[in-house]
Amino acid sequence: MDEPEITGPGEEPIASIYYADEEATKVDAAFVIEDWDWVVGFDQVATDEYDYVSIPVERVIGVMSPEYTTFMRNGRRVTGYGVGDEGVEAFADRLPV
Repeated sequence: MDEPEITGPGEEPIASIYYADEEATKVDAAFVIEDWDWVVGFDQVATDEYDYVSIPVERVIGVMSPEYTTFMRNGRRVTGYGVGDEGVEAFADRLPV
């Protein structure tokens, strides 16, 4: 499967996943899925390779981005941060639902 086209930092909105006791993890896109135990992020900033991160929801205190959207996927409400309506298709097939 091809990687989604992602532009560099500062060119597109970046999503930040915040923890109670750690520095925020910055990714190109983060997804909070209804009734799912993990927050999912794609392409962590400051890493050389395309990557996937999943963080237990009990460790996350918030997710923020200047751009976000909500949509339904397999009967679950999903909020995508760091992407707009047009960017969701690049990640939808990679979501664990």
